[in-house]
Amino acid sequence: MRIIAIIPARGGSKRLKNKNIFPFNGKPLIAYAIDACKKSSFINQVYVSSDDNEILKVSKKCGAIGLLRDPKFSDDHTPKIVAIRQVLKQKELLKDGEPDIVIIPQANSPEITCRNIDEGLRLMFKYNLWEVMSADENGVQNAAFRIVKREHIDNDFLSAHCGFVKANITDIHTIEDIKKLENKI
Repeated sequence: MRIIAIIPARGGSKRLKNKNIFPFNGKPLIAYAIDACKKSSFINQVYVSSDDNEILKVSKKCGAIGLLRDPKFSDDHTPKIVAIRQVLKQKELLKDGEPDIVIIPQANSPEITCRNIDEGLRLMFKYNLWEVMSADENGVQNAAFRIVKREHIDNDFLSAHCGFVKANITDIHTIEDIKKLENKI
């Protein structure tokens, strides 16, 4: 079974310049998601999809495989899942075969751990779910990660075969979010 992670990390963040590679505790934000994926017991390969060469360069240094994203899938209005679907067609990714499961961690969620991801995968395996998402302690979905079976990633309807993993993870969008997280740790 081929299980991969694709971290979408477009350039051009407006509220926090260079958000995805912004330094946090001595590392770029994206490094935390890459590390969590690399330490997972299940993930075979970690990819970063970006339209920004600096993000791709930093991601490669952190151990991910960079995939240049077409700019038409990198604007403020393109849903993440549309960008992921485009990445899944790229030759560089497909050279090792079609993935069975895709983990989509958010680049700007530095609290994510391999335990969060592996818990989501175990839940998927146990109940044969189509997708698993992270949610906070109140059951509200956050964007820290989403895990989707490849065969269902092109669905255009909401799945009835989904589960949630509790993960109180902060999404970084502003300098205030960085300061809040620094005070939390």
